[in-house]
Amino acid sequence: MDEFKERQREMWAAGDYATLAEHIADVGEHVVARTGIDAGMRVLDVACGTGNAALPAARAGAHVVGLDFTPELLDAGRAKADTAGVEIEWVEGDAESIPFGEAAFDRVCSTFGHMFAPRHRQTADELVRVCRKEGVIGLCSWTADGTAGDVFRAAAAYLPPPPEYASPPILWGDEDYVREIFGPVTEDIELERRVTTIEWDSVESFGDYFIDRFGPLVTAKAMLGDRFSELRADLLGIWADRNEADDGTLRLPQEYLVSLMRF
Repeated sequence: MDEFKERQREMWAAGDYATLAEHIADVGEHVVARTGIDAGMRVLDVACGTGNAALPAARAGAHVVGLDFTPELLDAGRAKADTAGVEIEWVEGDAESIPFGEAAFDRVCSTFGHMFAPRHRQTADELVRVCRKEGVIGLCSWTADGTAGDVFRAAAAYLPPPPEYASPPILWGDEDYVREIFGPVTEDIELERRVTTIEWDSVESFGDYFIDRFGPLVTAKAMLGDRFSELRADLLGIWADRNEADDGTLRLPQEYLVSLMRF
């Protein structure tokens, strides 16, 4: 594994993503429903994190594999599966080199994790390779126009640039980009913009909660030292500007793109 990916793995191991993931669990439930996952199917959740798609797929009766290159996230996923009383196979592996044979799965899903694999074409080729004919790939990606896009741009102004071979994660949230990536292998592409909403008692308290748990920001805080206060102020400003509540609480919409590719 190259140095950049090692840093990524350390970044995602920091903080407490397992807790944060619970606040966007509806995204995993939606992609499982939209891809038509049913009992008996073989399902792969790529860059699964702690299993936001894997868990509802298993509850639907599918035979599920959760794949991620961060062991700490897989451990947290195992704990969640045990609590939920479902069986999931958790495998350490890379979205750019999926350790399964061709056409191994009926459904292949990812909720945001695939975005951070640096080589997008290679990742897409792997998703297609392991999906059987008449199967479905379902991806959920943050959009550049949404709150996450604002956060990505704010953080990028403070952090070292990625290597030249790494494509920007936010491209996955662009409809034309998805068509460009998957158009050569299927004409059956369905794209849908949706919103998942965070509700909290205030912008400030949500900021503290999120910053203390989101691995990339935990890492940025350690890296930036005193300068992190500037990034924190920028992030609070983004969340305040995006806030739909008018009573002092927070109602934060987060737009994402659902991409369905049928074969």
